Amino acid sequence: MLPYVAGLLAAIAAPTALAKDTILAALQPSGGEFWDMPDLPARPGRPPGVVEGQAKRRRQGVDSLAGLRRFLHAIWHIEMEAIDLACVLALRGSGMPAAFHADCLRVAREEAGHAGLLDTWLVAHDWPPGSEPVHHRLWLSALDCSDIGEQLVVVPRFLEARGLDVNAGLLPRVAPVDVAAHAALDRIYRDEIGHVATGTRWHHWWCARQGIDPSTHFAEVVQRRFADQIPSPWAIDVAGRTEAGFSAQELAIVAGATLPQATVPPA
Repeated sequence: MLPYVAGLLAAIAAPTALAKDTILAALQPSGGEFWDMPDLPARPGRPPGVVEGQAKRRRQGVDSLAGLRRFLHAIWHIEMEAIDLACVLALRGSGMPAAFHADCLRVAREEAGHAGLLDTWLVAHDWPPGSEPVHHRLWLSALDCSDIGEQLVVVPRFLEARGLDVNAGLLPRVAPVDVAAHAALDRIYRDEIGHVATGTRWHHWWCARQGIDPSTHFAEVVQRRFADQIPSPWAIDVAGRTEAGFSAQELAIVAGATLPQATVPPA
């Protein structure tokens, strides 16, 4: 097994954001090398005490400190998942250019920074990671992808882009509750625009190689994977999504417009 591939698998298995980042920092982006896609673990590594399950429904909103703690615990785990999903994308990238792998590693390390910020805040506010159960729906969504193109839609262009919608709506509400929490969420929001933009750029690159239209492929994947989640329950962050490369057609799709008939067969 190539050291790069082994390193990505080790980062996925590592238990903390810091441990994952330490492994990722030592990896060199690989370009033009080919490998067989390795088997992925059923679950990625997590800190001791973090258990899988369904957290109790939040009764308080982020306008209260109690509600904010629970919300940020959920966001902490989303950021942990995002580290692992960037590693999975790199593992799918056999034969991809070095720039693709450099982007995957950069995104993974920025996600580790986000998780570290939230870990610090949660510990300081007596709600450390593990205070509530976590789910692995994002991890499972990535495992269900058949190739790079599908993962680029499912993860950065749908799930992470939806995070922009959520964050854009909540930032003004968090600001008067806790300055440090607002600063962390603001950094995450700004970085995530870049992550979604990176996903858009490589999605366009992949589609060009396949000879298909990016918006048509986006619509096909969304229709197949997320039809029951359209329209979004949150207001669409048009500014953030536009900066991240969404076309007018794609914005209309996530807002609930009729999905066009796909011209690309399902994977």
